[in-house]
Amino acid sequence: MKKVLFSLLIMLPFILQAQTSSISTFEISGQLIDKAENETVPYATIKVTTKSEPGKAVKMLATDEKGNFVIHLKASGSYVVDFNSVGKVNIKKTVDLTTEKPKVNLGKIDMPDDTKALGEVTVTAQKQLVKVEIDKLVYSIEDDPEAKTSTTLEMFRKVPMLTVDGEDKIQLKGKSNFKILVNGKPSNMLSNNPSDVLKSMPANSVKSVEVITDPGAKYDAEGVDGIINIITNRNSLDGYTGTIRASASTPGSFGAGGYISMKAGKFGLTGNYNFNGYKSPTTNNYSMRESFIDPENHFLEQTGKNKNKGNHQYATAEASYEIDSLNLLSASFNYFFGNAKNTSYTSVGMYNELRDSVFAYDQQTTSKNDYGGSNLNVDYQRSTKTPNELLTVSYRFSHDPNNSSGISEITPILNYSPRKQNSINDAGTTEHTGQVDYALPIKKVHYIEVGLKYINRASRSKTDLYLYDYATDEWNTLLDNGDKFKHLQHIYSGYSGYAYKGKKFGAKAGLRFEGTTVRVKYEEKPDQDFGTSYFDLIPSASGSYMISQSQTLTGGYNMRIMRPGIWALNPYVNNTDPRNVSFGNPDLDSEKSHRFNLGYSNYSGKYSVNTSVSYSFLNNGIQRYTYVEDGVAYSTYGNIGKRKELSLSLYANWNATSKLRLMMNTFGSYVDLKANNDSGLKNSGVTGGVFANGQYTFPYNIRANVGGGVYSPWIQLQGQGSTNYFYFLGLSKDFLKKKQLTVSLNASNPFTKYINYTNTTSDVNFHQYSKSQYTSRRFTVSVSYRFGELKEQIKKAKRGITNDDTQQSGNSGGGNSGGGGQ
Repeated sequence: MKKVLFSLLIMLPFILQAQTSSISTFEISGQLIDKAENETVPYATIKVTTKSEPGKAVKMLATDEKGNFVIHLKASGSYVVDFNSVGKVNIKKTVDLTTEKPKVNLGKIDMPDDTKALGEVTVTAQKQLVKVEIDKLVYSIEDDPEAKTSTTLEMFRKVPMLTVDGEDKIQLKGKSNFKILVNGKPSNMLSNNPSDVLKSMPANSVKSVEVITDPGAKYDAEGVDGIINIITNRNSLDGYTGTIRASASTPGSFGAGGYISMKAGKFGLTGNYNFNGYKSPTTNNYSMRESFIDPENHFLEQTGKNKNKGNHQYATAEASYEIDSLNLLSASFNYFFGNAKNTSYTSVGMYNELRDSVFAYDQQTTSKNDYGGSNLNVDYQRSTKTPNELLTVSYRFSHDPNNSSGISEITPILNYSPRKQNSINDAGTTEHTGQVDYALPIKKVHYIEVGLKYINRASRSKTDLYLYDYATDEWNTLLDNGDKFKHLQHIYSGYSGYAYKGKKFGAKAGLRFEGTTVRVKYEEKPDQDFGTSYFDLIPSASGSYMISQSQTLTGGYNMRIMRPGIWALNPYVNNTDPRNVSFGNPDLDSEKSHRFNLGYSNYSGKYSVNTSVSYSFLNNGIQRYTYVEDGVAYSTYGNIGKRKELSLSLYANWNATSKLRLMMNTFGSYVDLKANNDSGLKNSGVTGGVFANGQYTFPYNIRANVGGGVYSPWIQLQGQGSTNYFYFLGLSKDFLKKKQLTVSLNASNPFTKYINYTNTTSDVNFHQYSKSQYTSRRFTVSVSYRFGELKEQIKKAKRGITNDDTQQSGNSGGGNSGGGGQ
């Protein structure tokens, strides 16, 4: 039954299209040609406005591959049709539609070459919605009329190579190992909870979204699969505008927030604040481990249940001051803070190889985690009379705390002693960064950039462990287990890059150097202090060839490095569960990877296709691994991964009609993974997934969104996870005269209350199986209201600091172009 309902959801847009398709009363058609070249003009941008409101687009589309176009309009009137194409003369036509003459065919319209054009999209009167450059793809959100009534997360669904699933999880070419930046600057909020932040960011505050698949020399040599750079509108109109929003979801989530932008004279300010809370119901879990080399502690079974709750809040503020036409001072502040509480109840039993009981106990654990981050960015930008020549001086301060505590109590059942333990870990990272960038265009087709950067990064961890004494009713400190750890890094880097952008061919090449000195200090064990230093040269190169105005070939090579994060370095021993102990490894080195990429893009008004193939390898990857001793599983990290991967991705979008849009994003990889030590660990196989989405607009501007996806297990060094799937359905509508009020209803996995995820971990000495249950069914109601009016724009620095050189856990993201950090 569930499969039938799921199939009906996926097919709903097609059924609705077949049954409710309506014919527009008014129509303008024709064909764009170049008489001199005796050819058609494909994929030109068409903008339709009314004579009474020339600044407001009522329709935007593109010609097809043969230059043909058909514009459907809802009312009669006098319209201005603006045709634009790269390197062509801009053409405008005035068309009057009446009830007596509802359809007008403009015939063949000549669009000759513009001899004054510079051969770049940026010099034309209006931009294509999708633009492929040498190392990135750009989607122009400000030129999409839907941006006026959408959130940034909703617009992400229209960006090639990006997918947003039913759980609002963002993926780039099917992978979650990416960075998200705003105007070229990192944001702690977007590193921790990108989906929630983007849902609260109105799309009309965003200029464009850049998907950078081949990061150049100006970026930190961080080994991610790509970068997403959100360029916000550099000008907010004089006055103010804002949005307030609220949402509630089953089984127990809620949120509220607001956004405001204002400008007075040369001073501008933008702010955003959001709060979200959640409470999850009790779910079940089970695990079984068999130790092949221990006949006494042979089988370990754990059955339990847990529940959790928490909240997080985040805020941003940006301010700028135009000293004069050539000097700009800007600053931004980002803040994120969250806390989580988890309560678990577990029954533990150990058995020998004959299945006789060795010991048994019940355990109750309550853990708390406070996490977050804040950063302050200050940029001074000096421009000249030469367009795009910029000198930028930047400073960034960031502080990211990550504190945890847990009380665990064991109640013995058989052959075990009672134990009550309280562990407290205070950890975090503080950074100071200084940077200088200089960019110089030469003769409009050449571009040179250089820069220097310094990072002072200090990570710390302090652990206190207490054991309860039942006889004295007191907590006693376990001094031997206490630990104070500091990890200090001084990173200095510089880069130089060159770019050429011709009419058909473009190329980029660069070289980056990075030097790092590392010192690790143990306050209570100074004899274990150590330090090291290393130096890397990181080359990069990419190129593009425009086959036609809609088709582009791209290729590139990158060498990337990844420094371990504090969560992998932290030596804190988490033995809250005495049968499953975890700790970090302060001896970790940076991993180095090499990646080759080849891509093909074809974008038109009706359809969009992007496909790429890539090959990557690394020999010292940071891997989490587990080993078993005396019936206890120990998990930590090491530079033991030797990985080779061949990947293929395909993105396809079809605007079937003005009301129906279908999209698919699929990817697949063959992975060969081995341990570079004598453990004998290895694994290989194919992994991949597919995401499909359909969007349909009903009468009365009611928008429907349905879709789903299936993903196969990831290839891991020790074991394998389970296949997962999701599906969703959503409806939304705008209200009031200017569509300021938006109400949406969404259902995620409406026919599936729980989803079970399994995982296996093994080596030659043990095999472990675990199953966890998650609440998957969710219904959400969201309301947002926009207010205010703007009349002039706020400037901000075009470049800033990007620190993307460390590993991040979870769904992270970022990039840097219109912000150009290093």
